Amino acid sequence: MQVLRPLLLALTLCGVAAHAAPSQALDPYELKPERAPQGQLVNYIKSNLDGSKRLVLSLYFAKPFEVEALKVEGDGRYIARVQAKLDPQTLTATWMRSFNGLENGPGKERLQMQLDGQPQQLVASVAGTRMPVAPSHLPAHIYNFDLSSLNLTLPLLKNPRADFEVGIIDPDFAAMRTRFKPNAGELQGLFIDRGKASFRYLRDEELDGVPTHRFEVGGPAFGGVPGTLWMNAKDRLIERFEHALPDNPDWKSFKLSRISERAMDAAAWEAFKAASVQRAMALVEAE
Repeated sequence: MQVLRPLLLALTLCGVAAHAAPSQALDPYELKPERAPQGQLVNYIKSNLDGSKRLVLSLYFAKPFEVEALKVEGDGRYIARVQAKLDPQTLTATWMRSFNGLENGPGKERLQMQLDGQPQQLVASVAGTRMPVAPSHLPAHIYNFDLSSLNLTLPLLKNPRADFEVGIIDPDFAAMRTRFKPNAGELQGLFIDRGKASFRYLRDEELDGVPTHRFEVGGPAFGGVPGTLWMNAKDRLIERFEHALPDNPDWKSFKLSRISERAMDAAAWEAFKAASVQRAMALVEAE
């Protein structure tokens, strides 16, 4: 579904009806900026569980509580990027901007989706239509964002071998297909709260030679369907994530596999993005 891929978000604060305060599970975290990843590039392959439908996801952690994602699909022909900032008190993304069409050249990318607001009430905006959502549990993360904001918070866990819970919010893709209209004001029920996701520590194990902490993933957010998270034991970022439930209807399932990482400053990141765009432009022009 091209119009929704990738789901690009920006949360905007606006007046909304009163809502129940979300539950919080912040005790497992040490909310210190120096513990958060920064000045680091981490590359992943996103695919179905069987390895099909691959794209490259590059995450750049410029500073604490901020991440920028570059998604490259179609052998480099299609590029999107997402920027997100977390509220440092609740570790929930309260500002996000998502763009696609980077392969068309500098200055021609298109804002696809926005997300703004406060942790207790977020509003996703697409094509002039606002879609409010009230997370029932904090920290809250967007599954459709490839768990990139969750990645930001894992290094903040006080004990990397302890169980923890997060909230999940996401677009309701079925409702989006049938009910979404551009410039429709405010529409309820298109961006929804899916409840808690639980991460239960199982054991330490090596994954392709990398020391990791292995967790079983479950809870109401995933409809009771189990999945697996392998957390890198050294930097505590995602080493691999596998689940039968896709985070986007263009996929049949969800697998995120880490392939490389390196230190990077802001100038090198801008050069990395520019080189990706130039390659995509060349491929598009050659078609």
